[in-house]
Amino acid sequence: MDTGNFTRVPLGAVLPRGWLKDFLNTQAEGLTGHLNEIGYPYSIAFWKGETREGETPPWEVFEQTAYWLDGMYSCGVLTGREDLCARADESFGYALSHVAEDGFIGSDVLRQKSGWHRWPHVVFFRGLMAKYEHTGDRRIPEAVRDFYLKGQYDYSEKREFLHIEPMLWAYGVTGDARLLSLAESTYKNYNARCLDDNCEEVMLSEKKPYAHGVTYDETGKIGALLYLYTKNRRYLAASVHAFEKLDTMFMLADGGHCSNEFLIGNDSLQSHELCTVTDYTWALSYLFMATGDPLYADKIEKCIFNAGIGAVREDFSAIQYFCCPNQVIAAENSNHNEFFRGTGWMRYNARHHTACCSGNCNRFMPNFCRHMWFLRGGEPYAVLYAPGAFTFTRGKHTVTVEQTEAYPFTDELSFTVHTADPVGFALHLRVPSWSRGASLTLNGQAVEAAFAGGFCRIERVFCEGDVLRLQLYPQVRVQDSADGGLYIERGALVYSLGVKIREHVTQAAESALPDYEYFPDSQWNFALRKSELTDGNVRFSRRELCGDPWDAAHVPVSLEVPAHTIEGWDLERKKEVVQCYDLYAKKRRTLQGDFVFTPCLPDRNILSAAGGAEYIKLIPQGAAKLRVTVFPQIGA
Repeated sequence: MDTGNFTRVPLGAVLPRGWLKDFLNTQAEGLTGHLNEIGYPYSIAFWKGETREGETPPWEVFEQTAYWLDGMYSCGVLTGREDLCARADESFGYALSHVAEDGFIGSDVLRQKSGWHRWPHVVFFRGLMAKYEHTGDRRIPEAVRDFYLKGQYDYSEKREFLHIEPMLWAYGVTGDARLLSLAESTYKNYNARCLDDNCEEVMLSEKKPYAHGVTYDETGKIGALLYLYTKNRRYLAASVHAFEKLDTMFMLADGGHCSNEFLIGNDSLQSHELCTVTDYTWALSYLFMATGDPLYADKIEKCIFNAGIGAVREDFSAIQYFCCPNQVIAAENSNHNEFFRGTGWMRYNARHHTACCSGNCNRFMPNFCRHMWFLRGGEPYAVLYAPGAFTFTRGKHTVTVEQTEAYPFTDELSFTVHTADPVGFALHLRVPSWSRGASLTLNGQAVEAAFAGGFCRIERVFCEGDVLRLQLYPQVRVQDSADGGLYIERGALVYSLGVKIREHVTQAAESALPDYEYFPDSQWNFALRKSELTDGNVRFSRRELCGDPWDAAHVPVSLEVPAHTIEGWDLERKKEVVQCYDLYAKKRRTLQGDFVFTPCLPDRNILSAAGGAEYIKLIPQGAAKLRVTVFPQIGA
């Protein structure tokens, strides 16, 4: 259904190239292809009707494994790994061939009325939606439609409210207006009953929300989705303002918002649950589709390149549950967040105490690749940048536009057109908000292009081998943190001091994949003086890309900045901590033991004793697994 807004292109229309393809291949060889080896719940195919002997499975395991299935299928399509697609298809096919008479899909366990038990279907249906995009299997929209229309269930409680997303998708494919009516009534009833901060009233207000981060992301996007199909601007206003509040109240230096596990604040020690990297950027794709504002694309890139990649091992064999712009230790006793403080939730593990992020991490980069190009009125828009090739049809012509440059490590993007015959169309290229303008050439010659709304537009008859080059002009930006520190950006990348790592490997009894503790093995106690961070003092360097650009040993770009050693800013060691174990009820307990944490920014007394300036090297945060991103500021 054409809503007049931006529309996603089908899964597989964009295929990765260069570092992006390498990243997804590594992901396929890492957790995505081997997550079953970490044990429960991923060792059991719950969506195929399997269970652990003697267990009535909780709803959470259906959510967690559905994350994996969605990411696995998309990763398989994007990398050409038919084995991954086939493994996900075992669950998809089983579900589609075991639909109940009332349209219900999945285990009867999920029929319970709790406001949570049917939420996993939303995640599972996203995988089915991706499969439909790629294959056109009509069983999928028909099954999703029947699930809602035959079941006559009330979805207006808690996270089951999020069924509005697949409801609207099925409406868009089938045209059955009953689905749109159900989605709008669900939205109305949910907001009439909702007693927490995930409601429209709070989203439209200036109240600082106290909410679970993932739930806020998922809920906040629903208004934008409804706007796509209704053009009711109140829906859209709620979503836009909900995410504006994330920017002003909870955004961290690396482009991810605070979620540890709730929305707490935005100082330099706040963290984000890795699930939010996936769900925040997924939500922003809908806000872009509804508004056409490329600022949402800027936010997606910043979050993925910095917060997302910075939370996974280079071989994609382990992840952090909580990740932070400042983390100089990631050990069994180093989680500095109030939620389960003093535990290993910030370690790089294959498996975590709560298993959601181990599944959801498989979605963020396939989703990024899927959202690199959009269509509007049949015209192609390059929205997110990374090496890749987009294929679309224009009349009787098949056209491929291939982006070859290694963005975000380059300031120039190259787009080569492949077409058997000359074909006329308009091509739109995003100009990021951080670029001081842009210039465009065609086959080496400057061309006139219309620059408006964050895009440049060039319309012409394109021929085989035409090359467009978009030159961007980033600058080094020194930013203030909420707690008085400084961090540095250039383009889409945030730069960090990469701390050398001393690694300790362990293995859980149930898991075939190891877990990792990271300890600092180099100096990190530096501070910056803003007056010294001038254009002449900050040295940017770029070298030829060789190897994995997200590996600290091979990063092709870096900054050198003057910094000062400060004495007394050390790891924080505790024998007793207060830990929150229930953020909903705010329940806390005191623990005894040996705990060691990344410290907060130091006070002025320490800063006044800073030594003389020396140059330190900063690298993209994604490549710095232990790091200082927000530095103490001398003279603040």
